[in-house]
Amino acid sequence: MPTIKRLPSALPESTRCEKEAGATLFGIHFSRLDMEALVDRLRDQAVPRGTGLRLLVTANVDHIVNLRQNARFREAYRFAWKAVVDGTPVFLYARLRGLALPGKVTGSDLFPRLIENLVPGTHRLLLVSPQEETSRRLYQRLQNLGFTDHIVMTAPPDFEEDRRFSHWLIAAARRQQTTHLILGLGAPKSEIWLHEHARQLPDCYGMALGAALEFYAGTKQRAPLFLRRAGIEFLWRVICEPRRLARRYFVSSWSFFRAIAEDRKASRARKP
Repeated sequence: MPTIKRLPSALPESTRCEKEAGATLFGIHFSRLDMEALVDRLRDQAVPRGTGLRLLVTANVDHIVNLRQNARFREAYRFAWKAVVDGTPVFLYARLRGLALPGKVTGSDLFPRLIENLVPGTHRLLLVSPQEETSRRLYQRLQNLGFTDHIVMTAPPDFEEDRRFSHWLIAAARRQQTTHLILGLGAPKSEIWLHEHARQLPDCYGMALGAALEFYAGTKQRAPLFLRRAGIEFLWRVICEPRRLARRYFVSSWSFFRAIAEDRKASRARKP
C-alpha cells in the first residue's frame, strides 16, 4: 500500500462558488444541494478539463470562528466551488435567518455516502489520513469495494509545512489522475493546502472531511446516533479527545456569537 509519511471579520458577498440558487450567511454562499444531490454531482459530473481542483467546504462553528481571524482560510472559502452547512449551530442560525437550506451535509455522513456511490474503474481516489492504522484500514475497505487503483497516504503531523510531502502528494495525484482527493487532517490547514495547491493538482474534486476518514476506518468511534440527531455530537468528541477539543468547543467557539452579531448587522444594512 502506498504510504507517505486588522482584517475583515466576514467574507465578501462575492465568492467563487458555482453559481446556483443558494443562501448567503456569514458572507458565504451556501449551496441548496442536499446530500443525495451533492453525491450525485460528485459522482456523475467530471471536473471540466483544465479547471484544476474544485474545492468543497463544509462549514461548522470551528470554520466560522477561524474565518474571522485567518485570511488564508478566507481565501480558501472564496475560492470554493461549493459550500455546505456541516454544524448544527450554523444550520439553526440559517433557519433563524429564514434561509431555505435543505439540511446539514456533515463530512462524517458525506464521506461514506460518497465512497459507496463512486464507481471502481471510473473514479480514482486519493485519501490522506493522519495515521498509519487508519490508512491501512481505509486501503483495505476500498479494495473490498472493488477499487484497485486507489491511493491512501499517511501525512506527517505538520504536513502543510512539509514541502517534500506536498511534492510527493501532488506528483501522486497527477500520475494517478485523481478524480477525488480527500484529506482527513483537520481545519483550516487542509482547506488552505487544497486551495493553495489547486492549480498544481489534476482536474478533481477536493475536500477536507476531518475525522470522517477515521470514523469510516474504525480507528475512532463516532457519537451514538441519538446524540447526532440531537445535534450534540460535539459533546461525545470532547469526551473522547478532551485535550485536543475542549478548548475549541468551550472557549474558542464563543466567537461564533460575535460572528452571528456581525452577520445580523450586515444583513440589516443590506435591507432597503
